Order: sequence, then structure tokens, then C-alpha cells
Amino acid sequence: MFSELWLSQRYLRAGKKEKIISITALISVVGIAIGVMVLIVVISVMSGFDKFLEDKMVGTNAHLSLEFYGGSKDPYPAIDKLKTLPYVLGASPYIDGQALVKQDKSIFGVEVRGIEPKLQAETSKISEYLMLGSYDFAGNQAAIGQELALRLGVSVGDSISLISPVTLTKTDFLIKGIFNSGMYLYDSSLVLTGIKGAQDFYKMPDKVSGIAVKVDNVYKVDSIKEKLYRDMSGAGTYQVRTWIDANKNFLEALKLEKIVMFVVVTMTTVVAAFGIVSTLIMSVMSRFKDIGILRSVGAKTKSILQIFIFQGMAIGIIGILLGLAAGVSLALSLDKVVKLISGIIGRQLIPQDIYYFDRIPVNINTGDISIIIISALVITLIASIYPAYYATKIVPSEAVRHE
Repeated sequence: MFSELWLSQRYLRAGKKEKIISITALISVVGIAIGVMVLIVVISVMSGFDKFLEDKMVGTNAHLSLEFYGGSKDPYPAIDKLKTLPYVLGASPYIDGQALVKQDKSIFGVEVRGIEPKLQAETSKISEYLMLGSYDFAGNQAAIGQELALRLGVSVGDSISLISPVTLTKTDFLIKGIFNSGMYLYDSSLVLTGIKGAQDFYKMPDKVSGIAVKVDNVYKVDSIKEKLYRDMSGAGTYQVRTWIDANKNFLEALKLEKIVMFVVVTMTTVVAAFGIVSTLIMSVMSRFKDIGILRSVGAKTKSILQIFIFQGMAIGIIGILLGLAAGVSLALSLDKVVKLISGIIGRQLIPQDIYYFDRIPVNINTGDISIIIISALVITLIASIYPAYYATKIVPSEAVRHE
């Protein structure tokens, strides 16, 4: 194997008559490097966006929810029991329902959530999102998202009219606070109020819809869900719903989008791999006599195959390493690049009032990087097989006779 490896590297360092081979090899290295670099940057940015959105989902909602069938009149014994479990960090009661907002001549739907602000702070980041006012609800007082406030043209101290689907009567709520979670879905359709206000609104006195639960590992909620069913037996008739269950369609769409982008951007590496094919074919043609001599002195088919596969893999590995270094460096400094481009064109590439963040979220995941590197190696290997196989089919007598 060492002799085959030595010969493959020697063939890469072409002589004066084969400079074109070195040039095509260099082009192939650059092509592979660009493909890997772009792939790393794109996937890192998409992973960053995924993590950003997931953080907003679990920041506004609980990690898990115990949803009681028909509601629960006394949730506090269950809350006390939940807090004794080692994997539970917090628990709070809530009431969840739908309502209609009536503003002048327009009517549209919103989600109304009754909470206990002090306990809610243990299960979500909603207190961190408060922009104006407070969550100290009394009676018919509420907090709404910034987008909803802009749509209705209201602020703290104003009132909004909600229509209950239970009574079909209109109830005025005084706006006590305005929050900004950073996710349009919640900021445009979520109304927070106190437990008592929600109970009066939905005509469900002394009842709550369920218990919001915060756990120690947000990404292991499926296994924790099974533990809750076992550890909370006897707490009543309920179902456990995770944040993944609540956003399943959205998360599946993000996952599919990431896979599609990976496949599309990988095509740049596939195109670059054709450069490896052409380089190796030219290398085989230029070493026609050498191959014939090697075969005539007893070199096995396997050895000829290895020589040119090693040559192609060397081109690919150099390109992958360069692309890895460039991709990680560019991903880590993407904000500086965006600021530079924004300065050149004279406007922001990422308006904060639309995207709710002032920097591009980047998450360099070792798992993603590993998949990218393995994919590039496989593509390089496949590109090397045909030229190497072609070299093994050279007949020694024909090669020497033509020379």
C-alpha cells in the first residue's frame, strides 16, 4: 500500500510536460473547497435559525403541559408533586383557549392564556420578553404582543374587546403590558391574562386547563413524557403534550428545508468532483507507458486501482480540509461580512424590525460538519473509481508497443 501511495503522490506532482494535469488538479481542489465551504456556512446558518426558533418556542411556551380532560379544580397538589421530581425545574397552572378580537369593524382570532405570573416565570421566559407595563393582572387585565398592539393601534392603558366562544359576549380587557417574544406567531396572536380573568371569561370557575412544566433537558422531552405518565399516576385524567408535539408540523418543515438545502448545495461538490474525473483520466493517459510497465513487472490490478484512487482522494482531502477551514472561519465571522456588505450598499441586509435579531444566528454543529465531510469524501471516492478502473484495463503489451 505504501508503494501505491507514493506513486499516486508522485503522479500528482506532474513534470513539465504534464503541467495541465497540475492545473486541473488545482481547479478540482478549489472546487471541492468552495463546495464544502458553502455547505458548512449554509447548514450552520440554518442550524442557527432552527435553534433560534426553538428557543423562542420554548421561551414562550412550557417544555411540557399536563392537559386535564374537563379541567382541574385543584392543580396545586399535582404542582407540588411535580416539583419533587428530579427532572422538573418548575410548574405552573394555566388556562388556554381561543377568542375573537373586535376592533372597529375588524374581527380576528387570538389565543388567550390565563397564567399566574410568579409561577409562570419558573416555566417560561415570558417575563424576559416584557417591553412595557407589567404582568400584575387584576380582574380583566391583559398583556398582548407587540405585533398585535401595532395592528390594533393600542398601548398600555388602552382597552381591547374580546369575544368569548363560550358566551359569545364581548368583554373589555385593560392592557397592562406589552411583550415581544421575537416570534411573529406569538407576538401577533397571544393574549396573556390572569387565572381569575380567564376563568371569568370562559365561565369555568375554580378550574384550570392544565399545568405547564419546565424540565432539565428540553431535547429529551419525549423520554421525560413517559416518565411523567409513570410518576404522576393518580393525578387525574390528563394527557402530556410536549413543545415538539405542539409545533410538530413547523419543526418537520424546518427539518425538510434543511435536508433540501443540504442536497441542493451538495450539488456544487458533485460538479467539482467532475474535475477530479478529468484530472485522473488525463493522469492515466499521460502515464499509459508507466502503467504498462508496472503491469508487465507483476503489478496487480488492485495496486493500479489504489494508485489512482489515492490520487483522487488526495485531491479531495486537500479540498475538504481547505473548505473546512474556510467554512468554519466564514461562519464565525459572518456578522462582520454582513456589516461590511451593509456598509457598502448603504442599507441593512437584516432589518431588525422584520427579523427581530441584530446578528445572523450561526450554530456550528459537529454532527453536521461530520456529515458534510463524509459526504464530500464519498463523492470524491465515487469520482475516482471510474478513472482508476479504466487504468486497470490497460493491456501491458499494447501500452509498451504504442510507446
